Amino acid sequence: MLYDRIKKKFNNSSDLKYKKINDVNVIYLESLCSSSSINDFILMNLTIGKPYVFLKDIISGPNVIYLTDERQITEYLLNGFALVYDDNDMIVCEVKGELYRSVSEPLAETSVNGPKDAFNENIIVNLGLIKRRIKTPNLVNIDYDLGRKTKTKVSLLYIKDIAKNKYVKAIENKIKKIDIDGIVDIEILYNLIGNKSPLPTILKTERPDKVCTSLLEGKIVLIADNSAYALILPAFFVDFINPQGDNYVKAINVNFLKALRFLCLIITVTLPALYISIINYNSESIPLNLLLSFQAARSGVPFPSAFEAFFMIILCAILRESDMRFPSNFGSSISILGALILGEAAVAANIASPIMIIIIGITFITGLIFNNGDVIDGLRYYRFLLLFMATILGLYGLVLGIFLVLLHLAGMKTIDEPYLYPITPFDKIYLFKTILKKNKDNKRSSVLSNNKNKVKI
Repeated sequence: MLYDRIKKKFNNSSDLKYKKINDVNVIYLESLCSSSSINDFILMNLTIGKPYVFLKDIISGPNVIYLTDERQITEYLLNGFALVYDDNDMIVCEVKGELYRSVSEPLAETSVNGPKDAFNENIIVNLGLIKRRIKTPNLVNIDYDLGRKTKTKVSLLYIKDIAKNKYVKAIENKIKKIDIDGIVDIEILYNLIGNKSPLPTILKTERPDKVCTSLLEGKIVLIADNSAYALILPAFFVDFINPQGDNYVKAINVNFLKALRFLCLIITVTLPALYISIINYNSESIPLNLLLSFQAARSGVPFPSAFEAFFMIILCAILRESDMRFPSNFGSSISILGALILGEAAVAANIASPIMIIIIGITFITGLIFNNGDVIDGLRYYRFLLLFMATILGLYGLVLGIFLVLLHLAGMKTIDEPYLYPITPFDKIYLFKTILKKNKDNKRSSVLSNNKNKVKI
């Protein structure tokens, strides 16, 4: 009997249900299916006892498929279909349950301006949020089933008449090389196809409007079932410090904010190293009164300033990590309380100087202006590198460290394109989309797209 073979294949799973009505058999997985859909589309039609020639004549549903191969049954049952069969026919009817959140506001990429919807864990809903914005048949989505055990559905999206074919082929080749047991979240895919640099080369977002903007620029997007994020490729360094909300603000106002972000980027990476190099080696580079103020603040501290800086940076990193792991209702309060108590206690015990508390506090505050956690974590590596170089060689070490960081960034690639684009190679069009903003922005970059059509994007 077919049911016995299916039951054996599913190892007598408790959610595998079987019903027989008027010589018609129905099999489905209760955990994946909607009871109301099974009742409305299948059971009610069978109990009526209406005469039929083919099962498809009496079974209604949004997606009814004839099966000719018994080996397909497992795949359909695991995707929320019900199997309906008699002595002559075998069909599957889609009766998926709604095992996902409703569309909500963005949690990680909040913005005062712009749309308030965000992706959820259902790939069909996410695809709908994109297609309701981009209404063209040239929006291509190619599906893949990744993971030997999970068979996770992943969709590659691009606009055919805009995106460059070489980007599509490069990403397809990366996806086809993936051979693991499971893709339980798109973060797994993010790590598999990204590079090993501290800074990310793939942009991760929960905002449909950001995805649509990227598609219209010529970029490629990946979405996956069971994941509330999308991946955008290629992603350049400037993309990570320019949130989507900038597109909805006047150019004259947002350019000040963009300049402020770049200033924060420089401060968060270089400030501790600059302070250590001045205090230890190059004290002649600052006014005497300021130097005396620094030395007075450090009086009584038994540790070298470099050790003090490393200690405080590590302590702040621990507080940030505890804030992220603790429940959201308590995390921020406890981390702020911990920072205040520990900072005050460290100064009172002469373990750290007040000026070091200020330096490290400014360093971490300026780092929090970026909402991408991978960028914050990546900048931490460069901060430690510059601090180490400044501890050894002073300002010369700081300059050498900055040169090494720039050299590393200049050598990075994202889908065979330079990571520091549009600075190198210089591209005026993309520069005015990211680093600066113009009031009139109606061209696409030739690096990202097949054309430079004057189309609003």
